[in-house]
Amino acid sequence: MPASFSPDSSSKSSSTSSEDPRVKPRHLEIRILYNDYDSNWQKKVVLLAKDAIQTVMEKGVETEEAYYQKVAALLKEMLGATSEEEKTKKWNIIVGNDFNVHAEAVKDTILFFAVGDVKFVIYRTLN
Repeated sequence: MPASFSPDSSSKSSSTSSEDPRVKPRHLEIRILYNDYDSNWQKKVVLLAKDAIQTVMEKGVETEEAYYQKVAALLKEMLGATSEEEKTKKWNIIVGNDFNVHAEAVKDTILFFAVGDVKFVIYRTLN
């Protein structure tokens, strides 16, 4: 069976609890790095991202690239499922650890945050 990948895994335990010893306690800590959303929507998106990370971690993946791609795809699917209105919007989701972004976004639709060591940029475009 192939080993699964988690971007915040370690062979040494950093916790004395009965949690999975590979997962550090900060693995789901949320940090907002830039936001022009309203606070209710920001909270909703961040919680969806956290759920996406947990779901992909439970399923396991073989590479870091596959991990980020699956998290992004699942988050985009989750955003579309929140309402019919959101389903029709053009969401752009970038997930990773080290990336640059140069894009035009709709005003009040940019959110840059981290969940543990995984960084997210989410924004909408006009077309």
